[in-house]
Amino acid sequence: MELLISDHREVEQLFEMMKAARVTGNVDEQRYVAEHVVEDLSVHAVVEEEILYPAMRDALADGDQLVDEALEEHQEAKELLTRIDGKDPQSEDARAAFDQLVASITHHVDEEEGELLPRLRSALGQERLQQMGQKLEMARKAAPTHPHPHAPNTPPGNVAAGAFATVVDKIRDALRS
Repeated sequence: MELLISDHREVEQLFEMMKAARVTGNVDEQRYVAEHVVEDLSVHAVVEEEILYPAMRDALADGDQLVDEALEEHQEAKELLTRIDGKDPQSEDARAAFDQLVASITHHVDEEEGELLPRLRSALGQERLQQMGQKLEMARKAAPTHPHPHAPNTPPGNVAAGAFATVVDKIRDALRS
């Protein structure tokens, strides 16, 4: 779970970088930050959906409800990421989407770190936590790098769709660079 918390800190840092880039008017920095936010949050969402959320459903009495709420938040984030991905970071829509994303992700992280992850840690033994950490690392390496708001977000559909989306995203990323 430390991987997920580390991801949260990295994204928060990117949010601060965007704030600074907007103040200075540095468009290249804004584009860089937007690209990294899209990639980092796209990967992070898939990793949570494939590994963390199934564990929460199994381990917590109210896991289904908690995961369903988290998936709604993920869906909102993916739709916002789609409005940012590859767009001019200074466009009105991309700026508005980014600002909404910051608010949404801040709320999501606060909930996850304040309630969900501590509860899951308590419910799982050390061995299961270590296994989950290894699975999170593996899932991260195979995750899509762009948002796919119309793809399934629960097993087994998300795993199959994620594999296809990853191939498409890797090709797309190679063509852009």
